Amino acid sequence: MIVSQTMLYLSLAAMFLGGCAVLPKQLDSQDQDDGQHFARLVEGASKPLAVYGQSSLSASDNTYALNHFENQPLLNQQVIVRGDMLSIKIAGLTEFDGLYQVTGQNTIELPFTDAISTHGQTRAGLIERLKTELVRLKWFYQDYINIDLSIVSFAPIEVTVAGSVFNPGRVSVNNQPALKQKEIINQNAGAFSPSRNLISAIQAAGGIRPDADLHQVYLKRGSAVFRVPLANILNGEHFIGTPYLINGDEIIVASTNLENIELIKPSQITPPGMRILMSNLTAPSLSNAQAAVGSDSTRLPYGASLLDSAISANCVGGTQSANASRRIILITRNYGSKQQLVVKRSINQLLANSSDNSVNPFLMPNDGVAFYDSRFTNFRDVARGIGELVGPIVLGRLL
Repeated sequence: MIVSQTMLYLSLAAMFLGGCAVLPKQLDSQDQDDGQHFARLVEGASKPLAVYGQSSLSASDNTYALNHFENQPLLNQQVIVRGDMLSIKIAGLTEFDGLYQVTGQNTIELPFTDAISTHGQTRAGLIERLKTELVRLKWFYQDYINIDLSIVSFAPIEVTVAGSVFNPGRVSVNNQPALKQKEIINQNAGAFSPSRNLISAIQAAGGIRPDADLHQVYLKRGSAVFRVPLANILNGEHFIGTPYLINGDEIIVASTNLENIELIKPSQITPPGMRILMSNLTAPSLSNAQAAVGSDSTRLPYGASLLDSAISANCVGGTQSANASRRIILITRNYGSKQQLVVKRSINQLLANSSDNSVNPFLMPNDGVAFYDSRFTNFRDVARGIGELVGPIVLGRLL
């Protein structure tokens, strides 16, 4: 009698425990994965010509190719913007010597004068504008005026980045801790901002996606549109200049509508690394800490594959019969989409096809990866759970 009741309990427990953790047969992959092959698509690719209302950007007066834009004063010099700190000295007016910060209206305010516009001015251009103003006030004759002006601190700027980047939108570049006044004063002259340029803006927007067209990168400033190809930055063939930016600039990276695996590597314009959401909470590891899934393992270099994430999460190796058939769930998105896609692979499948990108896909920033145990481990844990459930019942009957 006890044996038959025990068998009934075992059957009920097996039905209960076995039905709680079954993966659905049809995962939400939007029919992009058949269990063997998966490829991300490009959705909502940007069309720069339509964005800028241009019929052609190949040979118009306000468009320059790579070897031309470097000769444009509008792009190859740092322009004074609001928030910049200037050191101004005027020969004969030592009481005016000091530090002047450009106002939010892009002006500087010298004593006893009207606000002087700095909009679109370089250092040399602002010096000439100051000379003109002082001559207009009849404080100096044109030939007897000497002004020393230096930019001693560059302020952050805000620009817009759109198109084939991971985080399009408005970004702020050159964010640096505010300098103390004494630190600025101790600096005699000169400053340089390595971050107030087009590459830094693309980095701030998460870097280019694998579908980016590096020959069709555009910078819009006012009514002028400039084409700035960036292919040489990625392949490192030779050094090229980088356009400096000002507040309000717009950058758009066109899309080829296709994934280019040659762009999936760390560089100046791609993510140097990425954060991957990992879950390895089931046996043989009962917690992320025990599975060595810490901050270091969830931050992978850009270009890491699904198999790399399995190794990083300590999901590969161990007892062969228990772990070789473990399964991995990849939760990702198409480029330019918020719709999540779910892809399933096994460890053996990844190991046997590690060089096939459709079987072992590259990871993208903020992808999610979850690991499920093999059938052997599942059976072992179900049996253990049944024992923990039925054991006290049998013992109670015997006593």
